[in-house]
Amino acid sequence: MTITATEFFNTSNIAVDPKVEAGFYGTLKMRNGTFKLTRASRFDEIEKVMGSALAERAARFRNILDIGVSTGITTAEFADFLSSTGAAADFVATDLYIDAYIVEPLPGVRILTDHDGWPMQYDIRGKVIRPWIRRLDYITLAFIPRTLARMYFQKQAADLISRGKHRAVRLISPRLAKRTDIRMIEDDILVRSPAFARSFDLVRAANILNRDYFSESSLGRAISNIHSYLRGPGAMFLITRTDSSSNNAGTLFELNDQLMFQVVERVGSGSEIEKWIVERSWNDKVQ
Repeated sequence: MTITATEFFNTSNIAVDPKVEAGFYGTLKMRNGTFKLTRASRFDEIEKVMGSALAERAARFRNILDIGVSTGITTAEFADFLSSTGAAADFVATDLYIDAYIVEPLPGVRILTDHDGWPMQYDIRGKVIRPWIRRLDYITLAFIPRTLARMYFQKQAADLISRGKHRAVRLISPRLAKRTDIRMIEDDILVRSPAFARSFDLVRAANILNRDYFSESSLGRAISNIHSYLRGPGAMFLITRTDSSSNNAGTLFELNDQLMFQVVERVGSGSEIEKWIVERSWNDKVQ
C-alpha cells in the first residue's frame, strides 16, 4: 500500500524501508509523463565493464555531473563505485523534478505538487488517490472527474505556493540525507546552465539521452550543453541505457585535444547515438 507524502516525509531518513521508498516514488507521475521510477544496483554490469578505464583515470575525477538522476539512488552507488577506484570526487546530481510542495487547499485534503502546482498525489484524509489518468479511465469515464480535479486543485495549489502556504519537500532518496559529496539540484539538460561551464571532469547520463525521449534536435542541444560542461581534453562522458529486460548498453567517451568525443569503452552494443556523437563537431554555442 502506498503511503501519503506527508507520512513519507515525516519519517526519519534512516527509518524508510527501501521497498516503501520505491513504492512511494513509483506512483508519482511528473508533468512530462515520466514516473519517479528508480531502483538500486541497475548499473553493476556497466561498472564492471567500464571499471578499468575509469580506475586508470580516477585521480583526475574531482567534479562529476550526473544527469537525470530521479531520486539519486544510483548517483550514490556510482559515487561509491568511483570512490572504490581511488577517486575523490564531489557530485552534482540533477533532475527536472526535485523540488516539490505539500499544500492543503481544503480541510483533510493534502496534495503533493511540483513548483507549478501540478498534482502528483492526492491525500484525502490519509487515503492516497492518484491524480494521473490511465487508459482504463477513458473506458470507465473516470478521466472526467480526474481532469476536473486536476484543473481545480492545480490552480488552488499554485496560489498557496505563491503565498508561501506550503511545506517544501525534495523528491530525493532519504539515503542521500547524510551524503556531503552529493548535491542535488533541479536542472533541465536542454537549457544551458552557465554555472556549469567547463566545470566537470566526468558527466554521466543514464537512461535519459535516447531517441525514445528526445528528437534529434533536442539530443543535439543536450549533447552540446554537456560538451560545454566538460572541463577540456581528457574529460569524460558516460552515456548508458537499460532496457525493459535489464540489459545494459552504453559508451564511455573522452574529449581529445581537438575537443572531439572519442570512444574509450563500450558495454553491450554501445550507445544507440554513439556514432552520431563521434562524427559531429560540437561547439559550445547555445542552441
